[in-house]
Amino acid sequence: IEVRLSDVPDSTQWKLTKNGIFTVKSFYMDLINSGPISRSLHIWKVKVPLRIKIFMWFVHKQVILTKDNLLKRRWIGNSRCCFCAQDETIQHLFIECPLAKLLWRTIHIAFNIIPQWILRLCLGRG
Repeated sequence: IEVRLSDVPDSTQWKLTKNGIFTVKSFYMDLINSGPISRSLHIWKVKVPLRIKIFMWFVHKQVILTKDNLLKRRWIGNSRCCFCAQDETIQHLFIECPLAKLLWRTIHIAFNIIPQWILRLCLGRG
């Protein structure tokens, strides 16, 4: 939605149609034709609860509110990871942080799940 400041009353226009009116078809076609969404379709095929699929999709889209994403939204605070003092990004929080590495190793030992498979799935690198 585009926002312009003026004295004219507010209105919304759907940019995916010529007449500016929302249609499910226009939204669906935009989803199908956009690259990042289509590359994340594998997430929806995993047999886990829906809320986990949604979280995995958020990780894949890199919209989790990590400190680097908060700073982009004009958040004022320390950008460092509270576990290791490195800059907090999604990549860092889920892969590079020593605590994340320990947690993935624990999952690997406890459930005999290969962590790299899960990470590739979430981050779209597989």
